[in-house]
Amino acid sequence: MLKKILCVFISILLITTCLSACTDDEEGGTFNLAVNELPEHFDPQIADGVAERAIAVNIFDGLFKLDENGTPQKCAVKDYKISDDGLTYTFTLHENMKYFVPSSAKSFAEDKEVTITADVTAEDFAFGITRGILPETQAPDYELLSVIKNAEKVHKGEMGKENLGIRVVDTHTLEITLERKTDGFLYALTQPVSYPCDEEFFNLTAGRYGLERKYVISNGAFYLSAVNEGKSVRIWNNSEYNGTFSALPQSVGFYLNTDEFAVAKSVRKGDYDLGFFSSAEAIEELGRKPTQQILENIGVSLVFNMADETLKNNDLRTGLVSCIDISTVTENPLKTVVPSYYKVNGKPVDESAVESLSYNIDTARNKMIKAFDELKIDNLTVDILCTEKYEAYAKAVVSCWQKNIGVELNGTVTVCEEADFNKKLYSGEFDTAICSMTLDSDNATEYLSMFTKDSSYNVLNYNSAEYDRIIKDLKANPTAEKAAYAESYLLKNAVLLPISTENSVFAFAKDVNGIYFAGDSSNIYFYKGQK
Repeated sequence: MLKKILCVFISILLITTCLSACTDDEEGGTFNLAVNELPEHFDPQIADGVAERAIAVNIFDGLFKLDENGTPQKCAVKDYKISDDGLTYTFTLHENMKYFVPSSAKSFAEDKEVTITADVTAEDFAFGITRGILPETQAPDYELLSVIKNAEKVHKGEMGKENLGIRVVDTHTLEITLERKTDGFLYALTQPVSYPCDEEFFNLTAGRYGLERKYVISNGAFYLSAVNEGKSVRIWNNSEYNGTFSALPQSVGFYLNTDEFAVAKSVRKGDYDLGFFSSAEAIEELGRKPTQQILENIGVSLVFNMADETLKNNDLRTGLVSCIDISTVTENPLKTVVPSYYKVNGKPVDESAVESLSYNIDTARNKMIKAFDELKIDNLTVDILCTEKYEAYAKAVVSCWQKNIGVELNGTVTVCEEADFNKKLYSGEFDTAICSMTLDSDNATEYLSMFTKDSSYNVLNYNSAEYDRIIKDLKANPTAEKAAYAESYLLKNAVLLPISTENSVFAFAKDVNGIYFAGDSSNIYFYKGQK
């Protein structure tokens, strides 16, 4: 379900802001967000990025919607039941649900001599969920649906879609059967990959579904009202909406703006209304005047470049990690790979269940002797790449190496600007590096998936069939215990050494309330927004 990772290790930043562009007599007001990238499309099944997903969760209603606590609440669903074995879900949908069909979509259909049926039915949800599974869709959040019966085989092209555990009982009844019991399935039904899609309209667009306003019909409390190419997107209050989550705001605008420091300054002054901030400069500028929620969601770690033939040696890495006294590197060490913010099915990973290498000089020296013999070398130089922000960490690590290993190991530090750091990191021009890692979701499974072979974010070039198997098992049946085992595997094999955690800040300006994000910073809900 990957989405857009921020900070130095994986750089993307949500700068969510709102301009005070409404009058007092507009209930809820008009909100404007600055985002670092605008949507490329408005197809919920392939929504991938903060703006795309934030728009999708507001213009579409799923079977369920997340509340402020991240708990799924009935939305398009009027009632539901789960079989005794926990495998079959039967959903009864609200009747008289409608799509908002903009005039541009009506004209497009009329040109094709077709009349769009605005009714939202069980067939639409079945088709939308099926699209999220089909391999040709390439849905980023397919993994959320992989627990559905035969989904994995259909996704691999080994079975036809008719074999999926998805059955339309009647116009307003949908039945979904799972491969195995899971506690997180209702969450999957809150996400864009599970949103409804009218099959007739989809086919009418001939491969252009969601690419322009005229190719979008949606069933949420807002609708897509304007797209100003390269500048902004606006969603508007859907006055025809008859669902359970009516919107207070008149509209929400998404504007391209990548200056996080300026946005923080505006939130502090009250010119802007809310935002996510991760850079130290922006958070310092923000001050403590706005209402803030602190998110401990950034992990800082020492990582190894596994593409290097020397550092690929497990004994060598174990020696390098075992001789580091982390208490001399930082006062508040991170003891796990994944910061506490990230959860599995709403539950944090038990820190005590995560095993790691302990600081032991004898073990370190024995491992280094063994590694030198295996590699047929007499000495080694290891350079740590970092930005100025983490230079002190890097020097402390080198000090441990020199003190505890001796002259056979020469540790050096290369400090560079962030842009150059990222370039070297992604091109593999480093031995080791100290970098920060975070996600725009609170999903621990996604965080751990960054280290799999095929992950585009695996800058460590880590290639372990066993670890990939562990993550596949975790995705199929996500539990906190399995996540702890995955973390332990990384740490005991010295793939990385966690150092510390850092915070992001979600801040509101004065008099703004009702807007919330749930679990994932792209799951931003505006329907309760007021100021």
